Amino acid sequence: MSIDPMAVWANMTLKVWPERYWMLDLSDTSAQDVANVFAVSDARYSCLIRDQAGVSAIVEEAAVERLKTQVSIRDSFGPFRVVSTDGELPFDVIGFLGPVLRALNEQGIKAGPQCGAVFDHLFIYERDVKRAVALLDDFINQARENH
Repeated sequence: MSIDPMAVWANMTLKVWPERYWMLDLSDTSAQDVANVFAVSDARYSCLIRDQAGVSAIVEEAAVERLKTQVSIRDSFGPFRVVSTDGELPFDVIGFLGPVLRALNEQGIKAGPQCGAVFDHLFIYERDVKRAVALLDDFINQARENH
């Protein structure tokens, strides 16, 4: 039986991480150094992806400063704020982020999704985060009214 994504949104709250974040484009050889930065940033959001282009990392601003002394950063994007779901999110729910991403994109807000095992996360340009959170709060309230 499929899970209604709007019913999940109706019971959702949000967490806005207080730090500023950057997405870094790094060489494949930097993975260990980045992983070490994750260990000392344990109270912060962070994401590490290795793919065909090398390593991408989303880390808080202080971690970027530490990394600059250890690895060559090919490119960086940001600053971002991270907005996370903060409620029960069944892993098997299908189509959960789609309507939210569409609503944000229609307002000209870039929201990069990252899915964890327990929560989903959106990294949003800092300049847009207030508008994005207001839109997300409205989306959640509409889901509550309809469920």
